[in-house]
Formats: sequence, C-alpha cells, structure tokens
Amino acid sequence: RIQRLLAAFPYLLHHHIQPRCLDHSQCEELRGSPHALVLHEPYTIRNTHSKPSKARECWVDKRSLPWCLLPDSVLDKCAHSHNRPLWISDRLSLEFTEITYTENFTSRERLELLKHANKLSECIGNCERIHQTAVPLNYARHALRSLTLWSFTLPFGIVDKLGLLTGPVVGVVAWLMFGVYQIGHTIEDPFQGSLRLTDMCNSIYRDVMYGDRTQAGM
Repeated sequence: RIQRLLAAFPYLLHHHIQPRCLDHSQCEELRGSPHALVLHEPYTIRNTHSKPSKARECWVDKRSLPWCLLPDSVLDKCAHSHNRPLWISDRLSLEFTEITYTENFTSRERLELLKHANKLSECIGNCERIHQTAVPLNYARHALRSLTLWSFTLPFGIVDKLGLLTGPVVGVVAWLMFGVYQIGHTIEDPFQGSLRLTDMCNSIYRDVMYGDRTQAGM
C-alpha cells in the first residue's frame, strides 16, 4: 500500500497543479462505465493575473495512472478530497503509524518515515507558492514598454559609429533582449511547460514500483 501511495503522489501533485481532465468525447465514452471517476474540483490553481474559476466536474479514467494504483475504497476518499496530494501524504503517515514494531523497525525508523511524509507535505506548499506567486502585472508591462522604447532609440546612439551595420546590429541586440525577457516570463511559472512533469512522474513511478526502469515498459 505504501509503495502504491508513493507512486501515486507525483501524479496527484501534477493533477493538483495542472488538472488533466478527459475531454467531452472521452467523457461520453466513459459515461455509465464503471471505469469513470468524477472529481469535484473546488477550484483551479491559476496565475494570480487570472480570475478564480468556480467548482467543476473533472472526469478521469480509473484505469489510467495514478487512479489505477489506488483501491476503490481509498480512491473514493481521495476523489472527494480537495487537496489530493496532501491526502496521500496524510495517508502515508497513517500507514507508517500502523506498522508494528520489530527488531528492525523501532520508533526511530517510524519517526524518520514520518519526517519524510512531512517533507512531502512541504513540497505541496512549495509548488503551490511557485505556481500562484507571479511577477506583478504592472511590473511586467512596464519592463516590456521600457525594453521596447530602448530598442527604438538604440539606432540613434550607434548609427554614427556603425553606419550601414546599424540595422543588423540593432536586430540582433533586440532579438537577444526580447529573448531574455520571454525566457524570464516563461520560467516565472515553470509548471506551464518549462518542466516535463509527465516524464518526471513516470520516472518516479518506475523507480518506486520497479526499481529497475528497464522492467517498467515505459
């Protein structure tokens, strides 16, 4: 059970940050099927520039990861949780406390495992802060306007020295500066495409469930 909970945690954290629901056609195919699972999303974590969305239904397939890792009794409780990765970390803590003491497992090992479960909870908060805390919109707009104005006035400062090369030089410099600005805008929220979250989740799944990645078939 602990192994499956650990393997499901990164997928649920990914879903918590970026809800991945089935589209309309897939929902119609699963409607009435025992494989359909309806999640009630209390809110959608978005950039602070966007307005918060209302609660909505999110359809997923029980046969896909991470839902197939959880038994039906646990899956129903997890589906009704507002913060599913946090629910998993709490469930892990409960599983650790239910392990009986042996010669190789004492209170010291239990406390160490509980510390690791607490670190998973801290990771959830850290990811939420990165995703929700954005550069103020006024600052981003002012930076773009300043860069645009600087690019337009740059030729007047170098035309007497470069002559006909002013155009190509200004074009290259503007491309570099606007590229840096766009990169900064992109990595402001790395969960929107800068990080390959699905590959990371699959890698953790292989390591937890199989140990040897060549046996996972992924």
